[in-house]
Amino acid sequence: MSFWHDRALTGTGCVFYGLAFLFALAPLIRRREYPHVIFMVLLIGGFIFQSFGLYVRGLEIHAIPLSNTFEVFQVLAWFAVGLNFVLRQMFQLKLLNFFSSGFGFGLSLISLSIASWDDQAPPLELPGSPWVGFHAALAIFSYSIFAVLALTSLMYMLQDRALKKMQTGGLFGMLPAIRQLEVINTKLISLGVSVLTVAVAIGFLNWLQAPHAVGLVKLTIALAVWLAYLFVLLQRRRNQLVAQKFAKTCLGLFVVALVSLWPLTQRSAAYPEADGVEFLDDARK
Repeated sequence: MSFWHDRALTGTGCVFYGLAFLFALAPLIRRREYPHVIFMVLLIGGFIFQSFGLYVRGLEIHAIPLSNTFEVFQVLAWFAVGLNFVLRQMFQLKLLNFFSSGFGFGLSLISLSIASWDDQAPPLELPGSPWVGFHAALAIFSYSIFAVLALTSLMYMLQDRALKKMQTGGLFGMLPAIRQLEVINTKLISLGVSVLTVAVAIGFLNWLQAPHAVGLVKLTIALAVWLAYLFVLLQRRRNQLVAQKFAKTCLGLFVVALVSLWPLTQRSAAYPEADGVEFLDDARK
């Protein structure tokens, strides 16, 4: 396999993510800060290699790389790490880069390890139905927001535990104030639900054009994830779900949403021609 092959490039990105995570983890365990310059070089290096790998994959299949589980997980990790760079600066979250490196490494490693996820299903072809591609991209982007929400929820739970046990220094000393994390989590779930709602609305319009092309199981799973996040958001707005319970719910719900991606991206067989409605909308299972 050539180094410039898409899997080799995304694999190199995975290695860089892993090196960044381990590089920061060792000092944090000893309750010391890690050298940020070296860490950021590794993290950005991983992002660049993964970006290049997805770009090469897109050129090979002449479409957005969202045609199978491997590509969906890779794009989700890429979105989450990229979003981390923006949110880290907006909210001054020192440790978000560290948790994002672990998330990018874990998700990328899993997708690379399961060869059957990278099947030869037909690509998502935009020329036939651009709204389907837009729907898929928005859906995965909303999942990346929920991924960052899960990371900040984890940070909330760690900070809450540290305060109760009066732990300071190292990782705990770099965590933001618990009130700040509560506000950030509320903003993130509001943003994620808003983006997912638009994606669901576009998917509904696609379904009206071809209702026979949507499997009941996939439709049920997709709507269940959307309704679950909408319910959590409403409960938070009503102050019925706050503090640690809110953080635990967001973290647990993302694990469920992540697992749900696997059945959502499964297909029974490769078709000779892509008609632009396959991704997340395949009833021929």
